[in-house]
Amino acid sequence: MVESFPYLIAIDGGGTRCRFAMTTPAGLLQVTLGSANVFSNRESAIQTLEAGLTKLMDLAGLPQTALADIPVYAGLAGVTDSQVASEVASRLPSRVAEVEDDRRSAVVGALGSQNGCLIGVGTGSFLARQLDGQIRFIGGYGPVIGDEASGHWLGKQLLRSVLLAMDGIQPHSPLTQDISTRFGDDPAQIVAFSGAARPAEIADFTPDIISAAKAGDLTAQGLMQKGAGYLSDGLRALGHSDGDPICAVGGVAACYQDYLPTEMAAALTEPDGTAIDGALQLARRLAERAKVGAV
Repeated sequence: MVESFPYLIAIDGGGTRCRFAMTTPAGLLQVTLGSANVFSNRESAIQTLEAGLTKLMDLAGLPQTALADIPVYAGLAGVTDSQVASEVASRLPSRVAEVEDDRRSAVVGALGSQNGCLIGVGTGSFLARQLDGQIRFIGGYGPVIGDEASGHWLGKQLLRSVLLAMDGIQPHSPLTQDISTRFGDDPAQIVAFSGAARPAEIADFTPDIISAAKAGDLTAQGLMQKGAGYLSDGLRALGHSDGDPICAVGGVAACYQDYLPTEMAAALTEPDGTAIDGALQLARRLAERAKVGAV
């Protein structure tokens, strides 16, 4: 703990949930709220951040004005560049605040200081490799143009397959027929849903895909194989070597184990910690820099 800052706040904001943690002299306090994706809905994400910070201060028994003097590190989904990071940081009540995308905190939490790779696959996706303290990233470009293999990507690909089957371009599978029935066998309903749904809502189809693939559904298996192909290609591009550990984080990542190349599947390992653990480490580093005037 940095003595000048007895309180530190870390935030891990994803497309499905946002977790808050605060270190205090009495121990760790935590709060979990809904989505905080600053790309898909910035104002909603800001409201989630404000609500979580308010709850932390209430739990700590501190006045809301005390937030101004507590360092805050936030790793958030949807932070696409430094301008977005600065704009979001300016909306936070702390005078010492750092905002980045949510990839670094996930890597730091999962790998600690060890070398290795990470596949982060939840509502969104990214890959990373840490080598001698340096982190290189692939992906994480968001739901519109990226996030391959993610829950959102799987759900979107499934809905496309349903439409193709409705149009007679490819045969229905039990899964696509089931999804078609849910939408009243009406393509217009699928189009309307796809246009209005949040990424997390489209990702809600992922458990259906995973279970259908295990049951032998060809469409579901094809989607899982395609997603795994992206992950394995990305790991090779990062320079993964046989035997290097691969941490799988996020609600979907481990589900690809049966579809990855044998050597990569064998290298999958449990992460040392979570993204909120990594965010706490980064909050401490932020406080250390602030202490010497480097922020």
